[in-house]
Amino acid sequence: MNTFFGWRMVAIAIAIDFFAVGFAFQTYPVIQLHLEEELNLSRFVTTLTIPIFMMCSAIFFPIVGRLLDQYSVKKIIVWGGFIYSISLMSLYLTFNYFTFILIYGLPIALGATLMGNLATSKLVSSWFEKQAGRALGFAAVGVSFAGFIFPNLTQYFLMDILLLEWREVYLVFGLFLLVIITPLIFLLVIDKPEDVGQEIDGGVEIEGVEPEDNFGVEWQIKDLLKNWNFWTLTAVFSLQFSSMMAILAHLTFYAAERGWAEQAAFIFGMYAIPAMLSKVIFGWLVEKKLDPRMAVTISLFLQALGLLLITFTQSPTQLALVIALFGFGGGAGLPMSNILFRNTFTPKSFGTSRGLSQPFIFLFQAIGTPGVALLFQYYGNYDNAFLMLTVMVVLAIFIIWFMKKPQEDLVSSS
Repeated sequence: MNTFFGWRMVAIAIAIDFFAVGFAFQTYPVIQLHLEEELNLSRFVTTLTIPIFMMCSAIFFPIVGRLLDQYSVKKIIVWGGFIYSISLMSLYLTFNYFTFILIYGLPIALGATLMGNLATSKLVSSWFEKQAGRALGFAAVGVSFAGFIFPNLTQYFLMDILLLEWREVYLVFGLFLLVIITPLIFLLVIDKPEDVGQEIDGGVEIEGVEPEDNFGVEWQIKDLLKNWNFWTLTAVFSLQFSSMMAILAHLTFYAAERGWAEQAAFIFGMYAIPAMLSKVIFGWLVEKKLDPRMAVTISLFLQALGLLLITFTQSPTQLALVIALFGFGGGAGLPMSNILFRNTFTPKSFGTSRGLSQPFIFLFQAIGTPGVALLFQYYGNYDNAFLMLTVMVVLAIFIIWFMKKPQEDLVSSS
């Protein structure tokens, strides 16, 4: 039998997530420092870019999720790569914030959603069942790795060494995505094992793990909206992702306020490596039957602890270490959300359930980043803003324990 292609799809998913998240999301904290100065923007307006990007992405999520459950994942990712690349290149022509945010919020958000983590998680879910926890954990590593590479690549290589200005940075990213990445996706991605005569998990039997009997259960939107676990998971990850996005959006500004502007990109990137490790570790723990509620609780506790310690730091090194702790806790959020939605609502309906949750998750995310900016403008510091984010994460710890086990809550719709 041919070598099992499932782990190859995981590696491809890592690469796709790396570029999909890196080009638009992980690069912006460096770009925003230059954007604020050149366009004479307020802190509030400058930090609106990512929330607007996330809002538009949230609107696209349910549509993209449904498409992923019904059509070829490869074709959807390829179309996303094409739209994304053209949109990035078009930023080169922007000379005011209105046109910048129009492009960032619509075509870039659409392209990133089509080729982003929802699509790659659906791809991996089609190849694994018994080993899905570790596979989805590994697949999400690309998101965090981008957080380490892209801020440093953008600041220290593209801008400091090559002397590119921010429009040229986006032009380079767009060309690279169009000419190299998108064609490779078309050539390498395989939708599901049966397309090449293989079996899920490569036909490997895992000792002590029984086959799931709900792999093909299809959930309808109306049933998801009436389901207790859907709303519990949506609330928990809304609070966790809102805190994560708000910190990442303001971290370079916070470092600059403390007099550490030159180390800002390095500090920002320090959350990424621990976040990569946590994705794999927590994915493996859940696969080994650790109660997923306990796994989520541990990750949230570490995230909250990191938040509490941020304002006590006295040097760039201390802040970088605290951000590493924060990243280890928060980094588990993405694979945990994918694993829990997948296991609760079946692989067949993963795209639909996870996609449907995103608009509601964004309602919380919309509060975090601009809320922190407003509190900063009112108090003149970030202390109360970071305390608000800590309270949100602690609240999520309590909410996760209201989740019922999937087998107790499974509703098959007809």
